[in-house]
Amino acid sequence: MRVKVPEMRKCCFCIPLRPGIILFGNINIVMSLFALACLVVTVELKKRTLTNDASLEAITSTVLFCILGMSVLLNAMLLVAGFQKDIPMLRLYNYFALATTLAMLVPALVLLYKQQFVSCWASFIAIVMQCYVIILVRSEVVKLEIKLYGPEEKCIEQPEQVVEVPDTETLI
Repeated sequence: MRVKVPEMRKCCFCIPLRPGIILFGNINIVMSLFALACLVVTVELKKRTLTNDASLEAITSTVLFCILGMSVLLNAMLLVAGFQKDIPMLRLYNYFALATTLAMLVPALVLLYKQQFVSCWASFIAIVMQCYVIILVRSEVVKLEIKLYGPEEKCIEQPEQVVEVPDTETLI
């Protein structure tokens, strides 16, 4: 089963693709740093009052720290790759961004389980935004590859020639 990923020509229907990716990279870095700062403040405030589910909150906070730290590094890599038009680095960004997006689902589901709906919605908005950036980067990679290698030539499939071997002949 094959699914066709949508190919974007413009970012947000008005900005050219590469500047849009660079803009989203900058926005993601600022948002990730802001979320990281908020998480640090929240953890420090919660550290003063220990509750029964402190272990679950500690694990969730640790996972979020790792994801947000990775997000800052990945978006910095996206900025460098976007400026340099570096296809392998853009592909690498896509792979790691997909992995961190899937990893972001775990804390979002924990927040949903704990009925912290505002934080949960913020997490899901961040996940959707990250998916949009992944699609934009993939579209840019396809555009750069077409520019570099030219459009794919559609080959006409020729039927395979069948060689008939009589039953009397064997390989032994």
